[in-house]
Amino acid sequence: MNENVFSVANKVVLITGSTTGIGRTLAEGFQAAGAEVWGHGPDAAHLDELDTVLSGRVVAADFTQPDQIEAMAAQLLQKLPHLDVLINNAGIEIIMPMERWNMAIFHKTLQVNTYAPVHLTSLLLPLLKKSPGASIINLTSVHETQPYPHNAAYSMSKAALNMFTKTMCLELAPFKIRINNLAPGAVETNMNREVLKRIGYEKFEEWIPLGRVAQAEEMVPPAIFLASDASIYMTGTTLYQEGGYIHNLVRYRP
Repeated sequence: MNENVFSVANKVVLITGSTTGIGRTLAEGFQAAGAEVWGHGPDAAHLDELDTVLSGRVVAADFTQPDQIEAMAAQLLQKLPHLDVLINNAGIEIIMPMERWNMAIFHKTLQVNTYAPVHLTSLLLPLLKKSPGASIINLTSVHETQPYPHNAAYSMSKAALNMFTKTMCLELAPFKIRINNLAPGAVETNMNREVLKRIGYEKFEEWIPLGRVAQAEEMVPPAIFLASDASIYMTGTTLYQEGGYIHNLVRYRP
């Protein structure tokens, strides 16, 4: 096999939600692999550091605001000749039991996690069509199929994004555009480290067959695989990167 099929060198890549967490790690990983990475954050203040790392290839948009998504897409349509890889990573997770259900939070979760990636993908389709073989990667979660107590809004948003992927694989295949999900399990980031501590790392060692929480860096190789020609015949599916956690979620308790 030609080793170059795993290469993302010189590919133009847009990663949403790339100022922190998994998104930031993906941006750094793809850049180290030779890609031309474009990063995204909610506003200029969040993009300062990333702007330096990516040599100014950053765009800002608050994904709760559809007009800002449209403005961001218009900016990219002017700046980029084509787009090889779109990674819809930006997302939020707000714990909300049914007895404290809040419709505003529900709508916000759906807007950021589902509506925004759908909206952005549709707006950037002209750039994706100009690539000889574009790849769209939607960051979902093991909770695209597995329920999570006190977190219906988040799980529903990821399930909807999963079905978007499955449907779009049928619509986009004639344009040689592939679309897949990358579904992490429990991943340690600055955002959730305190939550993991409160739950207890020993609990995750029990729940996860491989015996530990993942690190954000471990999301980079499968993302590069999905972005590269190594997955050229793969579309409409989910690549789980979760240490076997999906098989043990029946043990999970709030």
